[in-house]
Amino acid sequence: MKNLTDGFFTTLKVERGYSAGTIEAYRLDLERGLLPFLYGRDVRELKDVTSDDIRSYLDYLANTRGNSSAARARKLAAIKSFFNYLVEAGELPVNPAAAIKSPKITEREPNYLSDEECRKLLYTVSKTAMGRFKSRDFAIIVLLLHAGIRVSELTSLKMEDVSLENGRIKIMRKGGKEQYVFLNQETINVMTSYVASRKSGAEKFFYGPKGRDIGRTSIYRLVGKYLALSSIRKNKRGPHLLRHTFCTRLHQKGVDPLVIRDMAGHKSITTTMRYIKIENIEQIAAVKKLEFGIA
Repeated sequence: MKNLTDGFFTTLKVERGYSAGTIEAYRLDLERGLLPFLYGRDVRELKDVTSDDIRSYLDYLANTRGNSSAARARKLAAIKSFFNYLVEAGELPVNPAAAIKSPKITEREPNYLSDEECRKLLYTVSKTAMGRFKSRDFAIIVLLLHAGIRVSELTSLKMEDVSLENGRIKIMRKGGKEQYVFLNQETINVMTSYVASRKSGAEKFFYGPKGRDIGRTSIYRLVGKYLALSSIRKNKRGPHLLRHTFCTRLHQKGVDPLVIRDMAGHKSITTTMRYIKIENIEQIAAVKKLEFGIA
């Protein structure tokens, strides 16, 4: 089966332009999720997989592993994509997952940090970060809060992509689209201090010990550590919490949703609207605009 999964991951990268993070998530969903489950049911060939096998896997995820409906929906999407690839490649006549409906996902407001919590987090990083990575860690947190970039965009950022004199960085969005992200003065100052302290000629802007690349797992641990040290407790504890904060704060500052969409690199305005919560005060202000001045 490995040659088939490898071919699938290559297609995701080369033809569909999926990010490294998304491909890795699909790899885990298949190679450490579905396939071992199928082996446990003595299903050794992909041509023998049935819709009942996949439904049993989703049931196992829900009742044994305790996966949320959102997690199961994401894993089912990976499974469907994989079997669609096999059908298109002529390896299977039909997709056994095609008729399986995705679990209904309860829409929840994104977690985000208040301005006070942001300041608390930044203060904690500045006081607790140790040694030669102090300026790096501070720059990472500030960039995530002020630019809202994804982890994959941060870890792939190169020195040549950073133009602090022009106040911008160049990142690779999902689908292989290049985009310039503009920085405020606070971020420029912090990143300038970090550049001045860099001791390595590493190609990547942010790097780990001995100039090695810093991966997404390290960023998750880094953000989680400083949130814990700040005694900030949210349902989400990874860098995506800071991306949620970026989008939510932009809305709270009165930025147009279409501008937020472009700044966050969302493909659809629907994604952006998850961050738009209409407060009573906004409704009151809106209805006042309709007055004719007759009374």
